[in-house]
Amino acid sequence: MMPQGADAGPESSGGGPVEESGQTYPPGQSRVQDESNYTDGSGPLFSMYTERTGEEDRKMTENWKADADGILVFTGLFSAAVASLAAVSVQGLQPSSQDASAFYLANIYQLLADANGSHVSIPPTLSNPFPFSPPSHAVWVNSLWFLSLAMSLTCALLATLLQQWARRFIRTTQSRHSPHTQARIRAFFAEGVERLHLPLAVEALPTLLHISLFVFFVGLLIFLFNINHTVFSVVAWWIGLCIAGYACITLMPMFRHDSPYYAPPSSSAWFIVTSTLFVLFRIFQWLTVFRWLNGAITARFERLKDQYHQWFSQGMEKTTEKSALNLPSDIDCRALMWTFDRLEEDHELERFFRGIPGLFSSRVIKDLGDAFIKPNEKKLLRALIGFMDRTSSSNLVKKAAKQDRAIVCVKAMDAASFPINREIFDHLLSQEWGALLDSVEFGLFMRKKVYPDDPLASHYSQMAVSMVIARAREYDVRWFELASGQLNVSRSVLRNYLAHGDSVLLANLVHTMRHIFETYQGQDAWHRRADSRSETLESASHLNVQDTLPELQHGFCALWNEITAMAQNRRASRMQQVGVNILRNVRNVYITLHQGPDAAPTAFSASTDVSDPILGQPSSYPLCNIATHRPVPPDSTSAL
Repeated sequence: MMPQGADAGPESSGGGPVEESGQTYPPGQSRVQDESNYTDGSGPLFSMYTERTGEEDRKMTENWKADADGILVFTGLFSAAVASLAAVSVQGLQPSSQDASAFYLANIYQLLADANGSHVSIPPTLSNPFPFSPPSHAVWVNSLWFLSLAMSLTCALLATLLQQWARRFIRTTQSRHSPHTQARIRAFFAEGVERLHLPLAVEALPTLLHISLFVFFVGLLIFLFNINHTVFSVVAWWIGLCIAGYACITLMPMFRHDSPYYAPPSSSAWFIVTSTLFVLFRIFQWLTVFRWLNGAITARFERLKDQYHQWFSQGMEKTTEKSALNLPSDIDCRALMWTFDRLEEDHELERFFRGIPGLFSSRVIKDLGDAFIKPNEKKLLRALIGFMDRTSSSNLVKKAAKQDRAIVCVKAMDAASFPINREIFDHLLSQEWGALLDSVEFGLFMRKKVYPDDPLASHYSQMAVSMVIARAREYDVRWFELASGQLNVSRSVLRNYLAHGDSVLLANLVHTMRHIFETYQGQDAWHRRADSRSETLESASHLNVQDTLPELQHGFCALWNEITAMAQNRRASRMQQVGVNILRNVRNVYITLHQGPDAAPTAFSASTDVSDPILGQPSSYPLCNIATHRPVPPDSTSAL
């Protein structure tokens, strides 16, 4: 019931109309009468209550309805079977007209048989049949079967009522009212459900139905025992197996807390067994006072006594939950892997990879990230590569979404410390994953990656960072962090570069050329990996060199001359191909800086195709002989 005045609106002292929240009420009228137009400050909190309880109430009532549906289906089939057998057995409780006919026919036969003798005595009155008394087995069979039928029909009636209770509960607790009123009504009925033990009544329905089934089995065995012993033996064996299986299902949750098998008597059996074992080990503990047992056994009895007491106090559900929470993190890893194996859509993979960093910052489960990532590293990395492939090549994904997914992948790789293998570098340096190369976050991630045992991977990481800097179009704080660390210059120098055309891009190009040239000088086998150099230099050389700072132009020319001299040195045959490859990819920058007749290259021009054989000849590349290009300020040289 609603307390008096719970939602009553304030009344004016003169008894006139009351105005509340923009609404005018007649004297004495409660605002509850117009709740749909009333908003109270407590609404948000009570709305949270109704939202959360509404979902739980729907699940609870759906479970009730599902149980009721199953009971109704079973009772329909079971009652039909019991009724058909009871219709046959009930005849054993009534005298049969055939028995009376047989009695009189026997008397007539006796008279006819005596007629062949010498003297026939006809009794004055014929005797009546013996009084009918049903056999005891027929009484027991019919009693049990009709009791079973009555119990099953009672279950059907209660299941129907349960469906009505569920509908009424939802209809009443989710009616249209203000949040406060709806919350109060729901709490009122929810407390009634708990106090009147409706969940126990729902659990009792299957129990009653199972009892009716076992009552029917007992009557069936009595019935068959008095008909045919062979049939009785066969059915008795099967019923015995069923009862044994039912007992195992009932008791299994006590021995296997992860058991999905459960029967209605399991909860009652849980309390009986745990309380019995608690009392038993308590007695054993008392016996240890007489020192009949050693200390280890005494401690074991103490531990078992406390365990069964805890199980008895918690109940089966709580004990099962605690057993799951006390397991090692392996089960969490298996759950996550099960989830991952069933992800089919890219938006599902995006959500999964977005959650990977959270594994390593979890306060609930320690070391879950390493325990899950390390054993499944190759599988997860392969899925991430495929995810980025599909994202980058799709025309249906918008550019902003591609960049967002790139950041998700970067954060996942960073948190999980995924190794950047050759396959990933091939995708990056071929610019198939443009979304990643457009992400400054990815560049910062690559700068943090350290490969002490793999210099080739370290080189590839530097190339990827150079491409990120070359492709950047927004220069925020994170970009300054990336560029200053990569180019080894201060932020003030970077700002000066940004104020002078594409000076940042030229500085990045010179840094990349220097890195490739010096790195490949120390690695004998790397001269065969020309694709990484070509892709990186081609991306970094897309710039307008005319408006750049003169000291950067001088640094470019000085490095050009150094590489050209190395490429034309026949004694350094191993570096000739590396030098030619660098010069070929940055030739357009050189041509733009050397437009005069004395400085421009003569073997090729800006229109020369990259596949022209002339570009593969070291002698095709001239030295910069312009005097003003040679001096390079010490500050710029050290900065580059």
